[in-house]
Amino acid sequence: MKKQLTFLVALSLLACSNTIAQATFFTKDSIDINNINAQLMVHGDMWWDPVAQVPKCEFPKGSGKHIGFASALWMSGYDAMGQLIVASQMYQRDTCEFWPGPLDTAGHITYATSQNWAKIWKVNRADINAFRALASHTTTNTPAAILTWPAAGNANAAGNGGVALTIAAGARMAPFVDLNSNGIYEPLAGEYPDIKGDQALWYVFNDNLAPHYISQTGSFKAEVHVMAYAYNRGSSIINNVVYYEYEIVNKSHFTWLNFRVGQFADMDLGYYADDYIGFDSVHRMGIQYTAGAADGASAGYPHGSYGTNAPVVGVSMVVMPGDAGSTYAPAGCFDYFNNDWGVIGNPTNGVQFSNYMRSMMRNGNHFNNDFAGYGTASSGMGTGAPVNYVFTGDPSDTSQWSECASNNHTGDRRFLISSNDFTMAPGQVQKVVMALVVTDTNQGGCPGVSFHDIKSVADTAWHYYYNPLPALGVAGAPAKNDAEVNVYPNPTSGILFIETAGNNVANEHIAIYNSIGQMINVPISGSGKKKEVSLTSFPAGMYYLLYRSGTTQQAIRFEKQ
Repeated sequence: MKKQLTFLVALSLLACSNTIAQATFFTKDSIDINNINAQLMVHGDMWWDPVAQVPKCEFPKGSGKHIGFASALWMSGYDAMGQLIVASQMYQRDTCEFWPGPLDTAGHITYATSQNWAKIWKVNRADINAFRALASHTTTNTPAAILTWPAAGNANAAGNGGVALTIAAGARMAPFVDLNSNGIYEPLAGEYPDIKGDQALWYVFNDNLAPHYISQTGSFKAEVHVMAYAYNRGSSIINNVVYYEYEIVNKSHFTWLNFRVGQFADMDLGYYADDYIGFDSVHRMGIQYTAGAADGASAGYPHGSYGTNAPVVGVSMVVMPGDAGSTYAPAGCFDYFNNDWGVIGNPTNGVQFSNYMRSMMRNGNHFNNDFAGYGTASSGMGTGAPVNYVFTGDPSDTSQWSECASNNHTGDRRFLISSNDFTMAPGQVQKVVMALVVTDTNQGGCPGVSFHDIKSVADTAWHYYYNPLPALGVAGAPAKNDAEVNVYPNPTSGILFIETAGNNVANEHIAIYNSIGQMINVPISGSGKKKEVSLTSFPAGMYYLLYRSGTTQQAIRFEKQ
C-alpha cells in the first residue's frame, strides 16, 4: 500500500521548478553497510523516493520493510530587522528550499553550479585501506571515490556526471588526511578522505538558490555539509545505527538571531497509519512505535508491514547547539503534527514551521500536557500545563504520559526535535549530529512495548560517537607519521610485543579491541619503546591494536591463535 501524501504534489512540483525555471535533481545514494539501508538525496531530504513516493529506509536490510519515510534539517531564525527566516525541507516536490552545492563568498550560487554539485560521494573504509596499501598511486589504480573526492585544491575533483569541479586550496570542503599539511588534497601523493565509520557519504547543500516557496521567507544563505556514516561490526548493536553529521555555515553578512535548528522526521514504521510517538529527553530522542499489538493489522497487513515483530525506531540528537564538553544542552522542543490540515496538521508557511520548532501548533497555541490517566485520550491541545516535550513517558508504565497509556487515536505521525535559541555570526560554523537508531524486530506494540531497548541502542550510538571505534584492517603507515608501530608475533599464541620507533612515548595511548569493536580490559606492561601484553586468557580470533600519540594514529590487525 503506497502512502498517500495530502500535499498538492502536481502544483508544488510545478511551482518548485518554475521558481528558477529549472528542475530539481534526483541524485541519490544509500548508507547500506550494516543492518540499515538508508537513502539520501542532494536536496537535503532522505529516506524516500520522491518519484515513486515510496520509503527508502529499510530495516532489516533486504527485508522490504522500512522504518522511515522522510527526514530533513529545519532552520528558523530572525535577521536584525526582526524578519522571520525559515529554511525547511519535507518532501522534495513541495519545498525545494535546499539545493545542492556550496555558496560563493557573497552567499550566492547559480543553477549550473548547483547541477555540477548534485552528487553524493560514497567511500568505504575497505577502499581506503586498499588504497593506503598501494606502493604508489596513479589515476588508474586510485578508486574513483578517493580520486574525485571534493576536497580543497583537488585537481581531480569531479561532480555530477563527472564534470570537473574547481575547489580552492585551503577551502573548507570535504575533509581529508593532509599528509604534508599544505591545505591541498593530493590523492596521488597518498592522501585520502577523512571519513568516519566503515562507510560514509558526503555532500553539500544550501538554502539560497531559489526563493523559499513554502515558508515564503527570505534565505539564511546557509551552507550545510553532510557526512552520513555507519559501522559494520559483526553482531554488535552498532550495526543498528546510522549517523548524520551536519556542519552549518553562515555564508551571509548578517547574524542569525534567535536561531534554531531541528530534525524533522516522518518515520512511517512499517504500515504508516498506526504509529505512536514518544520522547526520551536524556538522549534527546524522538521515538516511534506501533500503536497496536501488530503493525498493519488495521489495514489487513499490507506489504511492508511488520506484523507482530515490529521494532522501535528513534532519532537521537547526539550533538546540538549549546553542548559544552561533557555538558549536554536540553532539546528546545519535541512535538508532532499529523498528515492532515487540522490544528496539529501539516505546516504551510514560515510562521507555522517556526511554531512547530518552538513547541507550538500551527495556530500558535502551545502544546499542553493533558494526561488524565490510563485509557484517557490526550491530544496535547487542551488546558493542561504548557510543555516543550510531548509524550515523555514510557508506554510500559501506564502511569506515565504516553500515547499508549492515553489510548490516543493512531495516525500518520511526523515529529520534530529542535534546539533552543542561539546566535550565529557570519562565518560561524555549527555542528549538529543525529543518529538513526532501531531495535531488533521483536518489540511489538501496545500494551507490551517498552523504551528500554531503544534507549540501549541510543546509549551505544552516543558512546561510539564520542569514542569512535578503531578503523578495521588498517595496516599501512599512519595518517601523520612520527612513529612506526611494530606488533609481533602475529599470529600470537599469548604474548604480544609492541615496539614503537618514535620518541613521543610520554603521551601515547594503546588500546586493544575484539573483532566487533569492543575494547577489552587487558594490562599492558613495559615502558619506553617496547611493551608487551598477555592475551593467554582470551579466546582465539582477530583483534585490533589502536595506537595514538599526538597526531599519530595507527590501527593494526593481529590474530590470537
